[in-house]
Amino acid sequence: MATAQTNGSPSTSVSADNNGGTIKANGTGSGTFATSKTAQNKTGVFGSTVVDNNTADKALSAGTFAYNNSRPVAKKTSSTISGVANSVLKSGASDPNRRKSIHKIESISTRKVATAIRAGNWNIYTGKFTSGPTVTNDSFGNDNAASPTSNVPGELTYRTGAKVPVNDDYQG
Repeated sequence: MATAQTNGSPSTSVSADNNGGTIKANGTGSGTFATSKTAQNKTGVFGSTVVDNNTADKALSAGTFAYNNSRPVAKKTSSTISGVANSVLKSGASDPNRRKSIHKIESISTRKVATAIRAGNWNIYTGKFTSGPTVTNDSFGNDNAASPTSNVPGELTYRTGAKVPVNDDYQG
């Protein structure tokens, strides 16, 4: 109960009406209480809305714009994109002919700066070479052990007791 009115006079049972108020309820109130819903009606869109206009394109021209897929769109699992049958994603995750399982170095390029400086081709005043450093490409040959295929997935070297070790290919 309030102790004073806004005009400064003391509060009495006749001057102040403290019976009433608002409660949060999803039904009807009782007595002198008014009710207010705890859940409000949806009045608009929440988040972002996909709009098909000049600044947005469909993933597939024949597909549905903003298609809500029931499953993830992923390799090896999706046979449709935007509601259109598509076999592109049914393929494997990589091209085996381009895949490298072993990081190998079969050649290296060397820019011979120190050789050009020792030969007197570096001008200390201009900061330039009079004759640029040469670049050589050194090849180490093909590394068969670091280039596995499905037919020959690797090589094995072992000793049998003889002087020369034996090299065999793993069977694919």
